[in-house]
This record gives sequence, C-alpha cells and structure tokens, in this order.
Amino acid sequence: MEPKLDIEFKGKEIARTVGIAWAGALLEWVDFYTYALLAGIVAHVFFPEWDPIAQLLASFGALALGFLFRPLGALIFGRIGDIYGRKVAFVAAAFTMLAGTLGIGILPGYAQIGILASVLVFVLRIIQGLALGGGFGATIVYLGESIPEKRRGFFTGFLFTTAPLGIAIVAAMISIIGSYFGADALNEWAWRIVFILSGLIVTIVALIMHFFYKETPVFTMLKTIRKTTSAPIRELFSDPKARFLVLLAWIGVIGAHGPIWYTNQLISKYYMTWHGVSEVTASTILSICTLLSAWAYIVFGALSDKIGRRKILLFGIYGNALAFIPVFWFMREAALAGNLPMLWILTYTLTFLNGIGYSGAMSAYLLELFPARIRLTATAFTYNLGYGITGGLTPLIITAIYRYIGDWYYSVISWSVVAPIVMGLFFVLKGWETLGTRIWEELSAGKFAKQALIVNNISLRELAKKLAENGYRSAVAVCGSSVKVIGEKTILRALAKGIDLDAKVCDVGIDVRCCDVREPLPIVLETMEAYNVRDVPVCSNGRIVGYIDARELLAETVGLRALAGKKIAERYRLKDIAKKPITIKSNATLAEAIRVMAENNIGILPIVNNGKLVAVFSERDAVRAIANGASLEDNVMNYATKNPKVVRSSDPVKVAIELMLNLNVRHVIGVENDRPRCVASVRDILQII
Repeated sequence: MEPKLDIEFKGKEIARTVGIAWAGALLEWVDFYTYALLAGIVAHVFFPEWDPIAQLLASFGALALGFLFRPLGALIFGRIGDIYGRKVAFVAAAFTMLAGTLGIGILPGYAQIGILASVLVFVLRIIQGLALGGGFGATIVYLGESIPEKRRGFFTGFLFTTAPLGIAIVAAMISIIGSYFGADALNEWAWRIVFILSGLIVTIVALIMHFFYKETPVFTMLKTIRKTTSAPIRELFSDPKARFLVLLAWIGVIGAHGPIWYTNQLISKYYMTWHGVSEVTASTILSICTLLSAWAYIVFGALSDKIGRRKILLFGIYGNALAFIPVFWFMREAALAGNLPMLWILTYTLTFLNGIGYSGAMSAYLLELFPARIRLTATAFTYNLGYGITGGLTPLIITAIYRYIGDWYYSVISWSVVAPIVMGLFFVLKGWETLGTRIWEELSAGKFAKQALIVNNISLRELAKKLAENGYRSAVAVCGSSVKVIGEKTILRALAKGIDLDAKVCDVGIDVRCCDVREPLPIVLETMEAYNVRDVPVCSNGRIVGYIDARELLAETVGLRALAGKKIAERYRLKDIAKKPITIKSNATLAEAIRVMAENNIGILPIVNNGKLVAVFSERDAVRAIANGASLEDNVMNYATKNPKVVRSSDPVKVAIELMLNLNVRHVIGVENDRPRCVASVRDILQII
C-alpha cells in the first residue's frame, strides 16, 4: 500500500476554506487601506492647516504609525493563534480592526475638538495596525495549513490578491462616492461613508468564520498531542535558529519587497497626483490596473510550486527595483503632459510586476520556514516587520526626502530602488530553497515512533514473558507478508474466549497497516481508529522501525499535569466523571477475573471482600501472572495489588490526578467507607477539559 504523505482534502472543503480566508484577508486590507488612500483628505480634517507639507507629513505619520504597530500586533495575535488557534486569532483581529475603522469614520475633526482629533486618529491607527499585524498573518497560516502540500503556492497566492484588491476596492469606492456626491462633499464629509462601510462588512466575515469554520488540521493535531506552546514569543526570541530565520525572512525577503509593494500600489497613485493628475483619475487608474493584474499573484504562486520559491522571490526583488528607474521617469512626463494612455500602461506595468514576489511564493516560503508550534507568531512577525517597517514607512520616507531635495522622482528612486537591492543581498547570500519542505514533516509518524518489541510467530505464553521482561504493553508480530499487533488486552481477550496459551500470536494478533515514517499523525490516528487498536507499527521502506502508542502520542501524562493546575480540576468531584465500578470477589480465580475484564473491556478490576475493597487487578497484573507460569485456576488475590492507594469518591478530581501522577497509574478508584463507588481512567478525567 502506498504511503499517504498528505491529508486528504475534498474539493468543496478547499474551496470553502480558500473563500473564507480570501474574504477575511480582503476586508482586513480594505479597512486598513481606507485610511491610506484617504490620507490627503484626512490630513485636512484631523490636522491643522498652517503648513500643507507638515500637514501631509502628519497624515502620513499616522499612516506610518499603523504600520509600525503591525509587528506588535503580530506578536499579540500570533501568540493567541499559537496557543488557542489560528481561527481564534483571525476573529479577534477582525473585531479589533472593526473598532479602529469605525472609530475613524465617526471621529469629529480638528475644527470640532481640536488637537484631541489628531491624537485620537493616531490611537485608532495604532488599533488598526495591531489588528492587521495579526489578522493577515493568521489568514496566511490558516489557509496554508488547510490545503494540499503540493499546491501551497497556488492556493495561498489568492491571499496576496487581497492587499492590492483591497486598495482597488477602496479606490473604486472613493471614485464612486466622489463622482456621486462631488469632490467638495468627498473632502468635507462623504469620505466617512467609506470608513463606516468598510468597518461593518468585515464583521460579517468574522462571524461566519467563527460559527461555521473549524480549526486547521495542523493546529488541531498539535492540540491533540498536547504539543502547543504556552510561550511562542519566548521560543521565537530565545532560539538562535529561530532568530536567524526571522532575520532572513524579514530583511532578505519581506523587507526587500516592502518598499517595492508600497511604491507600486500606493506611491504610484500619489505620484500621479503630485504631478497634476486628479485624485479621482489617479484612483481609477490604479484600481482598474490592479484588478486587471490580480492574476499574477496566483500564477507566480503556482509557478513557485514548480520551479521553487527562491527564484521567484529574487526576480520579484531585483526585477521591480530596476524597473522603477525608467517607469517613474516616464510616468512623470506622462502626467505633466496629460498623457492618460501612457499612465494606464505604466501603472499596469507596476501592478503586474508587483505580483511576482508578492505572491504565493512568499507565503509558501514563510510557511515552510517556521515550525508549527510558533508558525503564526513567526510568520506574522516577520511579514509585518518587512511590510510594516520598511514597507509601511515608504510614503513617510519618500515625503521626507522630497522635503529636502524637492524632486519627487529622485525621492522615489533613492528609497524604492536602493533599499530593496541592498536588503535583497542578504537573501542572495544566506537564503535557500524551501520547495519540497513538508509542513507535516515535524508531525510525521517517524518523529513519534518508539522502539518496538518485534516478535515472530511465538506462543502467547512466550509473548507474555517478553512483554513482562521488557516492560512493553504490546508487540509487533511479523507474520509472513503481514504485520500484526498484539497487546495485553488482546491476550486477555483470547484467554477469555478459551484460546490456549500455546496458541500462536499470528493466529490471535490484529492485522494492522504499517504506517510509513513520512505519514502525518492524522493518518496514524485514522489507522488506529480503522483497525480498533491503540498501537500501530511504523515502517520505512517496508521494514519495521518502531511503533506508536496512542497513550504516549496523546501525551496523557502531560494532559493530567496541565489539568491539575486548572480550577476545573477542583470544581469537579471524582464521582461526577467516573464510571460505576465492576468488581469481583476475593475468592475468584484468575480465569474469572480475566473473563470479566475482557467482557467489559476494562483495564482494572476492584476486588472486594464483603463489599469492601481489598485489592485491584489490572491487565498488566494478568500478563505478569501468565509470564510467571500461573495457572488460570489460581486465586486472583495471589497476583493482585493488595491495599491499593485510593481516594474518596467525593474528592476533587485534582486529588485523583495527583495520586495517578505520583503512582504512575492509569486508573484510580473512588471509595466511601472502604467500599468502591467509582473508577476513573486517564481518559475519563481528561474529558472534562
């Protein structure tokens, strides 16, 4: 049987996931860039008018402030996403963005409340920056962990259409509202409509994701095996390897693309208006050209699935940077001459070139660079360092340069050409190709396999001896071309059915598929469920290299320790979550005890005398008895654990957990007046979480 190296995703499921992630990311960008494209108008409303250039700098300063706080937002919401889930992080970020956008839309201007208006705009931009810093990173990771491995660049490429399309939509809204109400109304009050509409729409998408979508398979598996981190920020900055990956992604990849993206999608519009093109015309050209070139973000993402991420990313950095030199020269001349056809051609050239590096190649590279435990924190942080710092500061830096040299063309070239070329050198020298990296690799069967007890077709009696001597609960039997698993429970069930101890393991064991070392853990758990076993063998090239025990995989001991520190463990009583005990009398035989355990599928059996607990008998006790040559007609008390440690049935669950951890046992018995009233397993207790 061919190994299953990826999770199976149905077409409708992929379409739904891509759709909601795309819509969520789009509306986050619409909210965020509403301010960016209305910065010139906002400058007149919220800042004093004594110096037009200072006013514009203040407005761009508020714009830049939102970008500067994006890395902090990435850490805040990244932490939420790595601890509580990718979906939770996105929904939280969406509602935070709602507060910032609506706030700006209804905020009174400088004429009404004076300097307080300027201060509050800065505060609301900080809120927007925090939200975007976490929100877009969350959608990248949410989608990237919910799609087939081999098409990561293609599907995540759809997300990169959202930023330019978000700008295009805002530009279109400005154009439509400006055309309908007129330029004067747009400047005075109609601009607020854009903010209010943008804020309300994102709420709908956030609610849909919250109520109708599930968590990513990768994060779900991390939670299942209790491998989520409680301190992703500390892990990110304390690990030297992680710190280097952050620097590589920030400076060499994202940082180098930052000035390019904002020059293509934002400065180009302002550049036209600075040279005499009206606000409405420039917005219309940019929005339509962006829409017409959106295909490039997806196509170059898909191409990176074939030829590699690194080639695409480097072409995006150096191809764009060098193209700025002639394109902005001709754009200035076209704008001054009123040559609209040339402006359309040049703007489309910029928006197309933007889709090379800023595509699925970039998201796939980030997803493949960072481990799952800190993936959202790392991806969001590096992305927002690059686009929030080197990218987001682009309008402010270019405007500041212009203030000194008085030439918009050289202001653009001195930053948007030089900065990417210099930063890209780090990627050239230190970066490597990630195509072929599987995000399931760290959560594959081979990473969790333990040394197996491998046996041939020996008898049940011999197997019991080997299990007892080596401390195993189960063994893997090689039976010709098939592989079988046989554990303590299987042996007891066979004896309960009257099968002799001299029977061969290949006649009693359970046929099970050997999981390939490369297979993701969800496939391993599916195998356990399909074959109704708690242990599965792990193979490499047809050879057994280990096995996976469900108890260890699910980290039940880790779960107990975590639960012991929660208030819920003190709130619940053992009798509230435990099962009614099945008991046996102290004069019963070993055979009778084994039969009762097998028929009731229980791992522990309280032994009573006159109704009072005197001992317990477990599956392991039974196997040890068999290994020592016990007769099935012997008295069960000869092999049971006498005077066992117990708790009261009315005790808090926390008391039971502490006993289980101290004794390293999987079951605990609750008593009242020395009479067994309930029995709880590790699984019973963990279900209250």
